[in-house]
Amino acid sequence: MTSVDGTSVGYDEIGPRICVTPPYYALDALTSPAPGLTSATVPVQSPTGRHATHINIAEAGRHLAILGLCAAATTNPSTKRHYYLAHRGVGRMYPVTGSLTALTGTASARMTGRNRAEAQTELRDAHGNLVARLDVEYLVMSVPVFRRMMGPARAPDATEPANPYSLPAPLVDVSTDARSAAAKLAVEAAMCRGHFDGYPALPVSVAGYAAFALFDHVLEAAAGPDARWQPGLFRLRADNLAAAGEHCTVEVEPSDPAEPAAHAQAFTGTIRSGDREIFSIDVDYTVV
Repeated sequence: MTSVDGTSVGYDEIGPRICVTPPYYALDALTSPAPGLTSATVPVQSPTGRHATHINIAEAGRHLAILGLCAAATTNPSTKRHYYLAHRGVGRMYPVTGSLTALTGTASARMTGRNRAEAQTELRDAHGNLVARLDVEYLVMSVPVFRRMMGPARAPDATEPANPYSLPAPLVDVSTDARSAAAKLAVEAAMCRGHFDGYPALPVSVAGYAAFALFDHVLEAAAGPDARWQPGLFRLRADNLAAAGEHCTVEVEPSDPAEPAAHAQAFTGTIRSGDREIFSIDVDYTVV
């Protein structure tokens, strides 16, 4: 997608080919020096809750997944707009090193088929320290295919708030103990601004925010009001979209860690709408 003289391209060229818009898209200084490669400055906008990190998993995942789909879009033979739906992801959060500095994300991506893409992404601080890694698989859909899948929009696009992604997840009817928790989450268009225009749907990152906010209740019940947790390896799955107007249940329960030598505990967070699983994430962690 670069010009014949090798000049890098940025959001002005990539934006018309992707499915997310501001405020969900919040990368700064997006650059693609060559097809399949992107980099950008990554903001920190969302509450970290009880994460012992400078950026929570959901927000790191949001920005890195977007950076990855931007990289994938530069390799798509079609120049038309496509939807790149994060379908599977495996990532890792790294312990904090020093104070918060500017964060930079990088991505390498490719189309793996007509309707699929994959990306490998990293987030580093100003000193080059790793903050997060995320490998993502995307389902790729043309605009007509996406619209047929979604059907008529259930709610109009919201115009406020300016940045819903800086707000806590609006959980209600929370019930919790020292092992598990459940809550309800109503999907509103205001929670989905920029994801997707004309078809507001719950972003994977907001589903993650909801699961982590609920886990914070479990952690407080188990370890006290000052307890925090250091996440490690995480695996996510997003099989369905929840459109604005749907009502979801959020559940958190203990699970077995994938890397017990690194983190002795793990939990699984799940978002459902009726009998459809919208999102799930397995996270290894250590209480700190």
